Amino acid sequence: MAIMTTGQRRIAPRAPRVTTRRVRDDLWRVTSTTGIALGYIARLDGPAGPSYEARRLVPGGTALLAIGGGWSLDDALACFTGP
Repeated sequence: MAIMTTGQRRIAPRAPRVTTRRVRDDLWRVTSTTGIALGYIARLDGPAGPSYEARRLVPGGTALLAIGGGWSLDDALACFTGP
């Protein structure tokens, strides 16, 4: 697992129409502006370095579905906000 600096731990990705909150060093909760939980962004540490995966909460349940990701938090967050 990559060690994050204090500054990196404080940074939460930002996008229109959603809010993020860091749950752990490697996990961010994504909610709508009305407070509805949409899912999570998880940091994955692999041989090529850290990547990020967007996981959507399945409506009406507690299951998570991987919906995309990328090499940055902003890439993963784009999975929730669209183009």
